[in-house]
Amino acid sequence: MSEKQAAAPRRFRGIRKQVSLFLLTAVAGFAGVIGLVAYKQGMFVKHTYIHFYARDASGINKGMSVRLYGVPVGAVKELELSERGAVKVQLGINSDYLPHLPRGSQARLVREGVVGAASIQLITGPAGMNRVPVSEDEEIKYIPHRTMTEMVDEVRQQMTPAFEELRKAAAELGNPDGDFRRSVAATRDTLEQLPETTRELRQLLKDTDRTMVALSRQTEAVSRQAEVTLATFARLGAQTEQQLPVLAGKLATTLDSLNATALQVRETTRVNGEALRELLNQAPEVVRGGGELVRDSQELAAAARQTWFLRDFIEPSQMRTLPVDSFESFGKR
Repeated sequence: MSEKQAAAPRRFRGIRKQVSLFLLTAVAGFAGVIGLVAYKQGMFVKHTYIHFYARDASGINKGMSVRLYGVPVGAVKELELSERGAVKVQLGINSDYLPHLPRGSQARLVREGVVGAASIQLITGPAGMNRVPVSEDEEIKYIPHRTMTEMVDEVRQQMTPAFEELRKAAAELGNPDGDFRRSVAATRDTLEQLPETTRELRQLLKDTDRTMVALSRQTEAVSRQAEVTLATFARLGAQTEQQLPVLAGKLATTLDSLNATALQVRETTRVNGEALRELLNQAPEVVRGGGELVRDSQELAAAARQTWFLRDFIEPSQMRTLPVDSFESFGKR
């Protein structure tokens, strides 16, 4: 046997070592690929598992990507039927993204475009100051996607009122006593009366044209008269401008004369006032002198009446009584 080994071809020497090295390299490469795939799948990353229940899990598959704001944050881990009559879908979420996933978040199935890959989209609630992140094995709400039948039913429900209105409009159009037929009949009557109206309008335009011509002529005459009037005003203005200095001079002279007269009247009034004031001051003395003169005259008259020369010629006054009535007085006479 040793002779056979010694007689073996030289080219097969060390082939076992080469095969072993090749196999070791292949195993190492396969292990590297598996590790890379596992790393890509997040096997070496800590995950937090949450779940939701779906009445219909159509389109949801194990390993499907889970996205938050469009960023992959985990994957679908398990699908299992539950006693609640729904499918329990377990999601594995990268724990590094949990602070961005608060409680009350929702999940729904979305597709990238029309025929794109499907994924689970996580929808967060309104932003707040104190948002507590989801915890391990917490349930979130699932928003089922609408099927084609549901969308068709919704479109039909939305279009039904429009079809009803179209049906009513068609019935109204077909009704002989409807408003549309009456409107059409009124429009027809209006169109039939349109030629007569057109003729009347043409006649009105002709009359208006003649009126405008006459008005333009009258306007020209008025403008000529206005020009003559303006020329007259211009002449009067020129004459007034020429005579105004003369009139102003005469007016100034008259004003000077009036001023001098007023000064004389003021001086005369002042003099007469002083004389009147002196007269009023002397009036009490004159009145007293007059009273004394009257008393002296009465005394002189009484003394003269007592003298012998005049006493016989003056009848002394006697006191008489008035009669009782007019008859007695008439009889005494």
